[in-house]
Amino acid sequence: MLTRDDLKALIDELPPEKLDLARLNLESILHPPALDPKIERIMRRSEEMQNQLPERLKQLQAGCKPETILGFYGGGGFGSGPGLRGGQGEMAYSWWENITYVTHRMMLHAGREMDIVERFQLTEDERKLIYKSEIHAEGRVVKRTEEFSVTPRTDYSS
Repeated sequence: MLTRDDLKALIDELPPEKLDLARLNLESILHPPALDPKIERIMRRSEEMQNQLPERLKQLQAGCKPETILGFYGGGGFGSGPGLRGGQGEMAYSWWENITYVTHRMMLHAGREMDIVERFQLTEDERKLIYKSEIHAEGRVVKRTEEFSVTPRTDYSS
């Protein structure tokens, strides 16, 4: 484990032009900035979503074919500071609902909150790729559906 003397020796090795950077890093450790309330709110929502995932997975599995692979994947990050105009970042979760792949992103852009839910589905006959999105922001919901004609695949090796 690193001791104070080890750390002081590392500082002594720093070139003078790097001392300000070392000072800023140490100060940020000693006095971390307060989290933006909007970032805290989205992080709480993300934690709530993570807590709901096991029960949601059971519900989805109960209504799907046994061969359908279901699961949840998630992650993300946030940042704030003078150049980020009120905070930036996202937390995203993805899962399967039978043959539909769903992604839910909770985003913060320039301090504005948005929820984006996207669904991708290939029809059973594999002739259409369907994309649906819902964007929830500033008290509005915008829904969009697009269908793309595709050629059915015959080779599933790749």
